[in-house]
Amino acid sequence: MNTIKKFCLAVNKKKEQSSDVEIIGETLCIDCRKCMQIPDIRSSDCVKCIVCNISKCGNSERIKLRTSKDVEISGIAADILCDMAFLDRSAHTISRSEKSHSCNNCEFSCLNIFNAAWQGFPDPFFESAREKLLTFRPTNRDCDICLQKTYRALDQAELGLNNIKKKVSLEAAKTGVI
Repeated sequence: MNTIKKFCLAVNKKKEQSSDVEIIGETLCIDCRKCMQIPDIRSSDCVKCIVCNISKCGNSERIKLRTSKDVEISGIAADILCDMAFLDRSAHTISRSEKSHSCNNCEFSCLNIFNAAWQGFPDPFFESAREKLLTFRPTNRDCDICLQKTYRALDQAELGLNNIKKKVSLEAAKTGVI
């Protein structure tokens, strides 16, 4: 089984075990007690989980990680997580628009390419994802369109992530936190 399929299976399994989520007022509440890990916004696994939940439920001004001692995220940190969720949703949107079910099973589908790129989170493997796409030879017009959409989505995600990094750097410089 190739690495992408293993990763997708692991992500789907994690989603099955992932937190219960609800929106209460302006707050996205994520129940982290099932996760078996301590919520830590500095952990890439925790950030991936938060971004995945925002992606599924929509943006929120505040995010509460529920454990025995709740952690609340707001302000610029919540904005950045919502920006990252937007990038995550982009790949899923393109994948849902693919014409046939076999497209989603293709190792070169947008979702599979994004899953491979995001394995390097917080510094995604955009370049290696593009290199993988270079090996693909479209067999029909639909494949060619999908390929072009995937390249465009990777470019947009990379640009979006660079903008997020700039926002983080500006905020760190402004607050003196590095």
